[in-house]
Amino acid sequence: MINFTIQKEGADQTLISFLKKRFKTTPLSLIYKLFRTKKVKINGENVRYYHHRLKGGEKIEIHDNYLQQSNLTIYPLSQSKIYFEVIYEDKNILIALKEHGITMPSLDNAVRNYLSEKNPMEYQRQVDNFFVLIAAHRLDKLTKGLVIYPKNPLAKKELYKAIADKSKITKKYLVRCETTQKALPDYISGYLWKNSPAQKMEFSPKSTTPQAKFCALEIKTVDKKNTYQNLEITLHTGRKHQIRSILSYLGCPVIGDKKYGSKIEIKNKIYLLAYKIEFNKLPSPFAYLNGKVFALEEELNWLKAN
Repeated sequence: MINFTIQKEGADQTLISFLKKRFKTTPLSLIYKLFRTKKVKINGENVRYYHHRLKGGEKIEIHDNYLQQSNLTIYPLSQSKIYFEVIYEDKNILIALKEHGITMPSLDNAVRNYLSEKNPMEYQRQVDNFFVLIAAHRLDKLTKGLVIYPKNPLAKKELYKAIADKSKITKKYLVRCETTQKALPDYISGYLWKNSPAQKMEFSPKSTTPQAKFCALEIKTVDKKNTYQNLEITLHTGRKHQIRSILSYLGCPVIGDKKYGSKIEIKNKIYLLAYKIEFNKLPSPFAYLNGKVFALEEELNWLKAN
C-alpha cells in the first residue's frame, strides 16, 4: 500500500491530476483501473470520482503493491549567477527585475537558485510536492522589467487566472521609440498573426487569417523629442510581441528593435521596459495585495531626463 498526505500547498488539485504526477510511468488506463477496482481511498473511504478536489490534510491510500512512483523532477540549479533584483517578496509571491539580454528560462533558474539558498528546507518541501517554480508571465529576452513569481501552488493557480484579467493585474511598459509625424492613438486594437518566414508577429486592424489573435493596448505620450519619443503603454491583452509589432505598424518602432524596423541596433537590448505592476480585485487570501503598485520610478525619471 502507498500512502500520501495532502499538504496545504497541494490542495485544490484534482485527484486524477495528483496521481498522474506521482505515477508518470504508469499507463493512464491502469490508473483509472485503480478506481474501478476500489484500490483508491481517501480517509479510509473508497473513491470513484476521478476529479475529486483534494483538501489539505486528506490521506490517500493506494492499495496496489506494483505501482512505481515517479522520480521527482528537480530542475538543476545553474552554477552561473544570473543577476536579478528582488523588488518585493512575501510568502506567496516574488517580484524580480529582469535585465536586458536575459532569457526567461535563465531567470527562472536564477530565482529557484535564490529561493533554494535562502530557505533550503522550504524549497525542498515544494519540490517534494511536485511544485515547479516558474514565472506567471513572460518577457522577451531583449526586454527589461518586472516579473511575478508565485511561490506556492495556490498562488500559482490564482495569479495565472488573474494575469489574464487586466482589471486584476495591470502591467504598464515604458518605451523609447522613433518619432513619427502621425498622431498616435490613445487606444488601439486589432489582430496579431505570426509571419513564420520573417520570424516575427504582424499586426493588422482587421483579422487576416484564422490564426490571428485579438490584441489591444493604450498609448500615452510621456514626452517627444526630434529623433525619439517616450511612451507609456498599458496592456489590455498579453500577446507575444504586441507592443513591438503595433508600434512598428504605427511607424515608430522601438529603438534598437531591428526585427521590427528600427534603424538602430543595440546588442542584447531594446528600449522597452515593463516598469509597473498594479494589483486589484484579487480574491482572498491574496486580497492583501490589492491596491499595491510596484514601479521603477527611477527608470521613468531617466527617460524624461535623457
